[in-house]
Amino acid sequence: MNAYDRAHELARALKESEEYRALKEARKRLEADPTNKEMLLEFRRGQWELEAERALGKDVDGQKVKRLEQLAELVNHNPTLKEYLTAEFRFARLMTDVQKILTDTLTEWSEAAADFFGKQD
Repeated sequence: MNAYDRAHELARALKESEEYRALKEARKRLEADPTNKEMLLEFRRGQWELEAERALGKDVDGQKVKRLEQLAELVNHNPTLKEYLTAEFRFARLMTDVQKILTDTLTEWSEAAADFFGKQD
């Protein structure tokens, strides 16, 4: 079996994983309530805006931070949103673990890439 066949096999295994199934179910419940979906989108936009401001070295508005903290509290107490975020986190962790396994297995390639990019300074 070649690497492409194995990659497709891995993709199928990920798609059939408990983590992915739980994420799909949690997403269905989330999308069934437009208010929950909008609350999550607002929370994510707020997170993104703050991170973008921090990355650009801008002063972060205290009111924005306070609003995001309040929204985070609401999200945390909403069972549907909490379930979705937990499922999303679990699936992301699975994907990160798989990526680490692949990277660790191919250390010679990743070390060569690091050497190449390290020499560009």
